[in-house]
Order: sequence, then C-alpha cells, then structure tokens
Amino acid sequence: MTTIDQRLVRKGQGQPRDVVLQQARVLLDLANQHQAMLANHGWDSADTTRFSSSIQAAEISQGGRAATHSDAEHSTHAEQAAIDAVKAFLRRLRSALPRALRDNPNMGISANTFAVDEPLRRSTPTIIAYLIKIRSAVMTLDGPLKKYFAGKTASAELDAVKTALETADTEQEAMRTTGPVETQALYEAVGRLVEDIEDVIRAGKSAFDGDSAMRARFNKDLILRARRTRKNDSSEPSGGATPP
Repeated sequence: MTTIDQRLVRKGQGQPRDVVLQQARVLLDLANQHQAMLANHGWDSADTTRFSSSIQAAEISQGGRAATHSDAEHSTHAEQAAIDAVKAFLRRLRSALPRALRDNPNMGISANTFAVDEPLRRSTPTIIAYLIKIRSAVMTLDGPLKKYFAGKTASAELDAVKTALETADTEQEAMRTTGPVETQALYEAVGRLVEDIEDVIRAGKSAFDGDSAMRARFNKDLILRARRTRKNDSSEPSGGATPP
C-alpha cells in the first residue's frame, strides 16, 4: 500500500482545490515558457515535468472524490461552523466590553486584558488559546455582561463555543489521519501541488528580479482571492488594547 505523506495531507486540507488546480495550470504555462530562465534559479525541466504530473494526479483525485469525501467535508464544515460561532460570540463580547468596563472600573479588568497577541483569523489552535486566555476575565465580568447576552452568563457562552470548536477540531484531526485513503490521497495531491506552486513562484520571482511585470505574474493570487472570500471576517488586530 502506498504511504500517505501526512505533511502534504495537512498542507492540502482546506485548500480551495478547484482554484489550486487553476492556479497551477497558469503557473505551469509560465514555467514552460520561461524554463531556461527558471533553470538558473532552482527550477529545472524535471521540476516542470513533475509539476505537470502533480496537476494530473490532483485532477484524477479530484474527479474521484464524490464517493469518498462526504465525511471529510462534513468534518471540515463542522469546524468552520464552530469557528463562525466563536467569531459571533467575540463580536458580541467586543460590542459589550467598552460600556461594561466603563461602568465597572473597580473589577480590575481593562481592555488590555482582551488584547490579542496575534491575529486569530480562522486558526483553531490560536482561537482556542485566546478563549482560554480571556475566560477568567469574562467570568469576572459575568454579572455586568448579562444584560448584553440576553440574561445569559457570558463565560458559559464562551465555554459552549469553545467546547464545540474543540470537538469539531478533534473530529477533523481524526478524519485527517484515519479517513478514507481516497480522501487522504486527494489532500496529499493538493498539498503537493501547493508546494510546487510555492516553489515555482519563488524561482520565478528570483529569475525576474529586475522585471517587476514578470515577477508579478508569478503569484498565487487566485488562491489568495478564494481564501479571502471564505475568511471575510478574519481581520483582527495584531495586538494592543482592542479586543477581537
């Protein structure tokens, strides 16, 4: 049995697969056109041949995914829905905090308590770590915050969304490591393709270092644009006193 490379599985999981394939075809065309230039910057003809093969492998895996992907897709959707629920809770908390803190200055809690150390975006480990960080402060403010949470305890709401996210993350991880071989093979194929895309982009930008127009053509804008449409609520501050 062929061994699945879990590093590539992790890299390919959650990627916008159709768009990754589209981006890869654009870059393969560039690689074929400018092979001589790229060869002096770490991307030789063997890399281009392998890149083409990676595209074909991903297309084959993508074509056969309908019968095998449903559980993995459900797991992914469950985690994304859990992240959405956390984001909704944090938005409500952010709306409540300025007045709650102003009206209760003697509780020893300030806006700095809710500062983020790094953008949360849609990173499950980062989000969970942030919820753990603020839980004690939220519990301290449970009384004042009730009026902003329809009479409910804010810390209990935090616990609920955190537990849901942890459960979804556990299921997602289990599916990644023990899911159907076909599903893992799809993630692996996409992960390998993303890796090839990143490698050829670096080679292209190096090869055309003095040509801004050509450098700009070696990009993964299609992938980034697809990600932005799925993460349009991911713009948290990177630090400071403003809560996320």
